[in-house]
Amino acid sequence: MKKIILLILSLSLVISFYVSKNFFKTDNFKTHASSANDGGEKSNYLRLIDNSRRKLNDMQLLMSSKRQIIPWGVNSVGTNKLLVKQEPVSKVKVAILDSGINREHEDLKGKVVEEFNAINPGQPLYDTYGHGTAIAGIIAASDNEIGIRGVSPNVEIYSVKVLDDKGRGKVRDLVRGIQWCIDNRVQVMNISFGMSSDNSELREAIETAINSGIIVVAAAGNNYGGKTDYPANYKDVISVTAVNSNYKMASFSARGKIDFSAPGVDILTTSNNGGYGMYSGTSLAAAYVTGIVAIILEEPEQFGISKYKKNKKFSSEMINILRRYSVKIGNKTYYGNGFVKLS
Repeated sequence: MKKIILLILSLSLVISFYVSKNFFKTDNFKTHASSANDGGEKSNYLRLIDNSRRKLNDMQLLMSSKRQIIPWGVNSVGTNKLLVKQEPVSKVKVAILDSGINREHEDLKGKVVEEFNAINPGQPLYDTYGHGTAIAGIIAASDNEIGIRGVSPNVEIYSVKVLDDKGRGKVRDLVRGIQWCIDNRVQVMNISFGMSSDNSELREAIETAINSGIIVVAAAGNNYGGKTDYPANYKDVISVTAVNSNYKMASFSARGKIDFSAPGVDILTTSNNGGYGMYSGTSLAAAYVTGIVAIILEEPEQFGISKYKKNKKFSSEMINILRRYSVKIGNKTYYGNGFVKLS
């Protein structure tokens, strides 16, 4: 009964993850996800789900089942077929730079091993906005027979708060968060937000992270055909756009410097209220690729990587590996190298 109540709360909770680009100054960020209940995205959500061939969406399946379900996105990228129950000897360190994470969620307990509040260093970290918790569920939701399963359940999550309680952020805080990731030797950074203009301070921080061997995955942006946002637009940052369950580009997706496509429409994931919600956006697509990168790092020899390299060439090597596991689904300007599918 408690679980059903939480699910209903998730459906009724109205959270706007997508905010107009014009609201922000050039040194600030916008997130790239929206709730299915968000009025600004509702018409697009309804049109896309009506075009789906699935008779039941993932939220309906979860509410009607007492067992764990595998979201369509996890099925489509194939990582669920590669997963094993036993945990790896050395877990991959994935940093989620976002609004924070509800580490007490039933599907995320024990996942967050370190936290850092880059906005107010030394202060407690809470995810009032909910964006970070949604991203964490896609990447790492537990394979625990309840709720959902993430792309890479065995990872260690490093939660870095760079977005405030309204989903807004500043470059100085993001740079501080990136430096913390470098100092703590994380292996992958997920950045599911962006800005429309280049910024030298951010560019230098991203370059430093990549040169230290960190794989940086970023959302291309919900710009409705506009150019790719930063930091996704930077060289060697893996830029990800969103597609629906029919492998068609989401209408809100950016165009331009796109590296890969991944699930980003009608995505069932964890909510910060302890339940689950359905969201859409390039934010979610980036999280899927982050999870895939973690799977590759977890089993490097299986994917042709001899060892983890702490230099800028490692990012290029990872992009080449992802290319090998990508299926071309359309024009590169829209879909990049294709849809990443490990099996």
